[in-house]
Amino acid sequence: MASRLVVEWTRLTVRIALADGDGARSRVRMIRSQTINSAGDIAGALRELLQDRPAGLNEVLAVIPREQVITRLVKFPATKSDELMQMVELYAKAQLPYPREQAVFDFHVVSQQDGFSMVAIVACQREVVDRQLAVLQAAGLSANALTVSSWGLLGWYRAAIAKRPIGEPCLVVNVDDSRTDLVLTAGGRVLSTRSVGQGVSDWQASGDGASLLAAEIDRSRAAIRKELPAGDIRTLVLTGMGPLAQWKDDIAQRLSLPVEIIDARQPFTDWTAPLNAAVSPVVVGGVACLEPKGLLNLSPVELKTERSQRRQLHELAMVGALFIGAMALGAGLLYQEIGRQRQAAAQLERALQELEPAAKRVQEHGRSAALVTSLLTARRHVADILANVFRSTPDTVALDAVNLEGGSRREVTIRGNAATMQDALTYLKRIQLLDGVVSAQLKYTSQRSTSIGERTDFEILARQK
Repeated sequence: MASRLVVEWTRLTVRIALADGDGARSRVRMIRSQTINSAGDIAGALRELLQDRPAGLNEVLAVIPREQVITRLVKFPATKSDELMQMVELYAKAQLPYPREQAVFDFHVVSQQDGFSMVAIVACQREVVDRQLAVLQAAGLSANALTVSSWGLLGWYRAAIAKRPIGEPCLVVNVDDSRTDLVLTAGGRVLSTRSVGQGVSDWQASGDGASLLAAEIDRSRAAIRKELPAGDIRTLVLTGMGPLAQWKDDIAQRLSLPVEIIDARQPFTDWTAPLNAAVSPVVVGGVACLEPKGLLNLSPVELKTERSQRRQLHELAMVGALFIGAMALGAGLLYQEIGRQRQAAAQLERALQELEPAAKRVQEHGRSAALVTSLLTARRHVADILANVFRSTPDTVALDAVNLEGGSRREVTIRGNAATMQDALTYLKRIQLLDGVVSAQLKYTSQRSTSIGERTDFEILARQK
């Protein structure tokens, strides 16, 4: 059963990949493509591809074209991830060509040496990300993360050369229907990326596609030499679409580089069906081969926060279940011990005066059992309240804090924000209907403007039974 869906589109086509497994065990089961109609209805084409999708999707990943992002190579005096994140944040605020609130960015480490890190900061305008998310929403999908097409080439390359020696650094060139991606990689890392707006038809229409493509590759090589003095290309891998085998010798001669042609389908041995539209499966299939934690993530902050909250809720539920199980097991063992003690006391009733200390211990065990039962009941009640609150929270509501007050008041305070006032009122009604809640009221609401529109902050006070 597929667990991961990857979605990508260009000016001409939409394509999806379905995969299961994680990391090295990931297997691409299906790749499909669909031509975008003259009206440019990307969501409609995507819905057609998803008509018979399998159930059980755990992740949805979307791909942003490389040409829609910018990259900056910066050297920082740090190697730890948290320190690098702080430095990247400061650099982005001061040096990116658009305001921080209008940008989404992430970074990846190119190299580390002598306490310094060479970092590539990848940034994208927020409106580009919002357009991607809007198309997915129109097609009935909710994205877990957005990455860049260059990482698809990295995933494809890792799978394609798993059992063959390749001289690195290696420049991977993927010729697609309307663009060509170029990625320099070595040691499993992305060193440099570039994309040009010419696809297979553009190269072929020129009548001399080999020389034009070789010129673009040479421009990339010159740029790489300026950015990374130690990143000189040793091998060129061509894949994707077009008469690459016919161009191979010409390109190799012009660039004085060893050139390898690898079939774009080669890493995807479980997928054999033809494509409806002629595309290169490298990017969409390559992203499906990578672990999500290894992808560059250009998701907006609120999407990252939402996914983090869901992950924390899942972890909390697991910890709670383990805790309750451990307490129940302890209580069972304790009750078993108390039963044995009482049976022994009944049998030795005639010697009660001689066993008075043992009888006192039995009484103490009884009080301990009552205390454990009381504690277990209280913890179970807390877990039930938290689980009900989180389970009743829809996607349109983001929680900021949930506070429980014990004692005689037995109140739960819920603070968060909703897309609209109506969403906040609807959420209040859900809380009122929860098991264990006697009453719930809205203490306050306020509206504020954010980069994605109006949000309604609220606080709900619920009283427990």
